[in-house]
Amino acid sequence: MNTTDIARRATWVSTATSFSLVCLKFTVGGLSGSVAVLASAVDSLLDFLVSLFNAFAVRGAEKPRDEDHNYGHGKLEGLAALLEGLLILGSSLFVFREAFLKFVNPRPFESTGLNLAMGVMLASLLASVGLSRYLQRMAAKTGNLVLEADALHYRTDVWSNAAILAGIAVIAFTGWTWADPVIAAGVGLYIAWAAIPLLRKSVDMLMDRALPEPLVERIRVIASTHSPRAGDVHEMRTRRSGAVNFVEFHIVLDENIPLGEAHRIGDEIEMRIRELEKTRWSINIHLDPVNDAWRDRKLAEEGG
Repeated sequence: MNTTDIARRATWVSTATSFSLVCLKFTVGGLSGSVAVLASAVDSLLDFLVSLFNAFAVRGAEKPRDEDHNYGHGKLEGLAALLEGLLILGSSLFVFREAFLKFVNPRPFESTGLNLAMGVMLASLLASVGLSRYLQRMAAKTGNLVLEADALHYRTDVWSNAAILAGIAVIAFTGWTWADPVIAAGVGLYIAWAAIPLLRKSVDMLMDRALPEPLVERIRVIASTHSPRAGDVHEMRTRRSGAVNFVEFHIVLDENIPLGEAHRIGDEIEMRIRELEKTRWSINIHLDPVNDAWRDRKLAEEGG
């Protein structure tokens, strides 16, 4: 099974699991009256909507380039991750609101409702643990930002579900009903905090942030040391879009080198770069007969 099929299957597994949790939590949250369970239900609803969108985004991101999208559709991954981060922030605001209302107007819990709430949160905790581990493995296999975002999101669910479960247990044994909105507010704060790195990473992709510096340096070393007839490397540009690493640079070769040999050296460098990561690459190497880095810098700065 290729990475595209793995990513697609993982998003549908995530979608089905989150939908099941939405139905369960809203039902039990309504019966028990626990705002913490309802807060978790809202988070699961957003999980479901995002996972559903991600399933289509992963499929769209893998579409080959066309006349209107010469660099492919990989940035759909960045858009999906950005949407997920914004929805997470929105859900945290809703949770804060519900927690405040419940704190101002507390309601007693029925013992039956508490037992239901504890049961559903325990089931949700176990489901989140299993799903987050599964998505993390699939993200590592595919290098897919959407799956990585989903894995991070469900890891936050693990801790939030554990906190809610602990809070319900406190209420059951002590009768402190104020613990419900307080824990819900803490969950909301944690949800908002978890969204920040996700938003940063999605914006980095959309803004064409360079590949990690250690990887860029390895590319530079390969290019500059592969052949004794190759020298300076300049105008190095890198970025990642979806599952594709884009790399382009200029390399100075002996000006008396035959064209065929120059082309062979370029191909060999490209193949060595592709071995650095098991992902898709788009590599463009410009062969220079002399070092014109100063001219390239001037053209880049002045535009002419």
